[in-house]
Amino acid sequence: MLNIKKYLGFEKYSLTEKKYYERSNAISGIFLSVVVIALELWMILKVLQDVLFGSHERTAEWIINHLSSYIILLVAGIAMLICSLLILQGKRVPVAVGRIIRFGFSLICLAFGIYIGYLDYAKGSQAFAFATMIVFVFGILVWRPLAALLLLTAAFVVFLYYCNTVTEVNDGFKINSFTLWIAILMTSINVYLQKMMGVQKDESLEHVNAYLKEKSMRDDLTGIPNMHYFRNKAIPFLMKPPEELAKHVFLFLDIENFKSYNERYGFPMGNEFLKKVAEAIRTVFEFALIARFSDDHFVILTERYDIEKRLNKVREIMCRDEYEVQLGLKVGAYTPASGDVPPSIACDHARFACNSIKKKYGQNYCEYTEEMDKAFYRKQYVINNVDKAVKEGWIKVFYQPVVFTEDRKLCGVEALARWDDPDYGLIPPSDFVPVLEEYRQIHKLDLCILKTVCSDISKAQRSGEYFVPVSINFSRLDFELIDVVAAVEDCLQEYNISKSQIHVEITESALNENDVQLVNAIDSLRREGYALWLDDFGSGYSGLNVLKDFHFDMMKIDMQFLRNFSDNDKIRPILKSIVNLAKDIGMHTLTEGVETEDAFEYLRSIGCERVQGYLFGKPMPKEALLENINKGIYTV
Repeated sequence: MLNIKKYLGFEKYSLTEKKYYERSNAISGIFLSVVVIALELWMILKVLQDVLFGSHERTAEWIINHLSSYIILLVAGIAMLICSLLILQGKRVPVAVGRIIRFGFSLICLAFGIYIGYLDYAKGSQAFAFATMIVFVFGILVWRPLAALLLLTAAFVVFLYYCNTVTEVNDGFKINSFTLWIAILMTSINVYLQKMMGVQKDESLEHVNAYLKEKSMRDDLTGIPNMHYFRNKAIPFLMKPPEELAKHVFLFLDIENFKSYNERYGFPMGNEFLKKVAEAIRTVFEFALIARFSDDHFVILTERYDIEKRLNKVREIMCRDEYEVQLGLKVGAYTPASGDVPPSIACDHARFACNSIKKKYGQNYCEYTEEMDKAFYRKQYVINNVDKAVKEGWIKVFYQPVVFTEDRKLCGVEALARWDDPDYGLIPPSDFVPVLEEYRQIHKLDLCILKTVCSDISKAQRSGEYFVPVSINFSRLDFELIDVVAAVEDCLQEYNISKSQIHVEITESALNENDVQLVNAIDSLRREGYALWLDDFGSGYSGLNVLKDFHFDMMKIDMQFLRNFSDNDKIRPILKSIVNLAKDIGMHTLTEGVETEDAFEYLRSIGCERVQGYLFGKPMPKEALLENINKGIYTV
């Protein structure tokens, strides 16, 4: 029933429908008015020509009537044209004015058609002017079906009435008029229905676009704004004067231990918890700009008053229910000094401050400082320049000696990365390795180290120098980002290096992740004949599970075991137990961080086969290593 009412034009138009029909009639009005203006100008010129140069004698009444009709229609056409152009140009033409002009133009066209058609009929001619104007008005402009029916019927009735005053209208003329009436009415209704389908399509697209726009501004899970919305709203805010900016702060919120919550309760419960936190933030920071940054991270742009009090309120709501997993909320804060800082960088500064207290118990809030600013831009420099550093050769390989405990002879080296930067000088690994891992760029560094090591070994062999086997560290992320097995194989083939010259080191903590891809890669490396070394054993919490589930050739005991070696009586029996355990399961042992003779002698006494540390040499360039070998400082 609703559709029938809509098709008959009884329902009110929506805003989209009004705009569509107005625009459609404006477009049609331009074409129609241009044709009418051209015709009337031609007719006016023709009348004037007949008066001045024609052989026909025209009465003054005839001239006045025809010229008046043509001029009136010409003026109406000009008004229609101007109004239609203004509407299409987006000018503010009142709806009532537009309708009055269009309706007035239509009535004038119909009146002109009736009048001229009546005159032609009176002379015994065909009423083409009437038919033309009927087609113009109802075949081009859009009318509601009921309005078209009433207006069209009235026009035909009036026309036939005037024709009948001249001479009685015969049946043939009536039938032809009725046929024309039906044809024009059907045409008008068809135009309306086609336009209605067009407007429905446009309205549907408008709804879809509005929905997509809303979706693009909202976080799917929590319903609060997303970062796209946050950045768009923050940009005009940052244009405020510095004294106004100083009253506000960007906050970065990180839910502490949320990963454990997900593991304990599952992802559906985790999602519900995130919704709860988002609602708490929305409630407490009611008038602030908030957004979900990613995962369990949120950002807030708010006034700088009672910040910690309000954050504690969020923590209270967040932890109102009792959970087996202990949760917390770490928050970093950043206040922009000027509007030159983009919103994304402002959030990154707050995030940097938050990350600085991530593992600090009891500290839940941290302001971004000048020292952090220097570290932040160093971090950004690393990310932005890692490709250039690899290409330009800024990444250097330093080799740290590994010796046998039995005779102190050199049996290998570990390849360690150093960044020799033209601007910052020698950047320590602690400043760039964690950054590259965080931004998933570590594979670029590790592939560079692999290629450099193979090149160094190849050059040494070609020059007749002996180069000891090299152990190379691979990050867990390497196995996600690249095909490590293929990369190692290709590099060794390119430089014609024996597999015995390369030892593949994998950190124990990387094996905590039950990663099938990593497990398969380790199996492939073993099948291909590479020596596999377990790096930093004892640094994680699952060392025994690693020994149970994986097979390694060498266990590298973490240097942390040698901290306070002389002062801690527990270290010696622990080290002895680890060495004995390794022997029992068929693994060789190497202890890192050996700095004193006392530690070395103890490790040798318990059967640890290899050691590495400052006692035997710091990491050094290839040239220094070969020079020390040639001088006899190291016996291979």
